[in-house]
Amino acid sequence: MDIARLTVWTGALCTFAVYSYLWKENAFFRAFQNLYVGLAAGYALVVASETLKRQAFGPLANGQISVIIPIVLGLLLFTRLSIKYGWIARYPMAFLMGIGSALSMKAIESDFVRQIQASIISWQGDSIGAIFNNLVLSLGTAFALIYFFFTFKPNKAFDVVGRLGRWVLMLCFGAAFGSAVQGRLSLLIARMQFLLIDWLGII
Repeated sequence: MDIARLTVWTGALCTFAVYSYLWKENAFFRAFQNLYVGLAAGYALVVASETLKRQAFGPLANGQISVIIPIVLGLLLFTRLSIKYGWIARYPMAFLMGIGSALSMKAIESDFVRQIQASIISWQGDSIGAIFNNLVLSLGTAFALIYFFFTFKPNKAFDVVGRLGRWVLMLCFGAAFGSAVQGRLSLLIARMQFLLIDWLGII
């Protein structure tokens, strides 16, 4: 048996091991679950070591003394394992949180500003369907935002609009759930194609 065929048989065995959990939890599933966790941990260790070699020890060997600062900050994170000196890890952690907050500021434009711009649309269109679609999108966005307003004194009209906003949110969550289910079904279809075509060669 060549390497390619052995790889296919290994993939088929792993597929059956994973889907055996749908019947009940068994030793076959737990064995491959532990194998997967071990492989993932080993892969993460290799990636981390290569990253340290490329980003830290390699430049340090070439005379770039400035990389000592991130190396020291990274080593200080391991003081978290000590009860006596665990407080030292707060300093590199605060530094990392500051960098993360600064980098996340770039996402404000894509996550908030562009979404607000996308919701500002014209009610005009080339057809009745386009006009209706734009109208529903604008009103649905407004109703969903009104649902989260708690600074106004509640009244009957405001309560009705808030309920409409809740229904809009429920529809959006349902669409997101349907998209997630569709993605999982596509993965299942890919596995079935692998078993029928690559493994058994039926199709």
